[in-house]
Amino acid sequence: MAVEWDPILFINLVLCILIVILGVLSARKTSESLPLYIGGAFGLFGISHAATLLGFKVPLTIPLIIIRTIAYLLVVYALYRYLRGTLAAREAKQAWIDFFQEETGQGKE
Repeated sequence: MAVEWDPILFINLVLCILIVILGVLSARKTSESLPLYIGGAFGLFGISHAATLLGFKVPLTIPLIIIRTIAYLLVVYALYRYLRGTLAAREAKQAWIDFFQEETGQGKE
């Protein structure tokens, strides 16, 4: 196992660790799952960067591809859940606005 020094990968690894920490702290403070999904994805990216820095890029090519694919899919899933929740909240808000406008006689004319 030969360490392959790459400053770009090292900076990426440090930033991934920072994002994981911020994701966990944000999830604890807000009780939201989105920061955990994002932190988890970057944790997986960090594993990939660490493995590459440690010289496992060639022997672990397929597992690293799988890890990165899972990380990207985790981000996609997190954004999908966020979008779905945001759209549902927007629809609920509009339904309440329409309801109160009808109740107060301020309906659309």
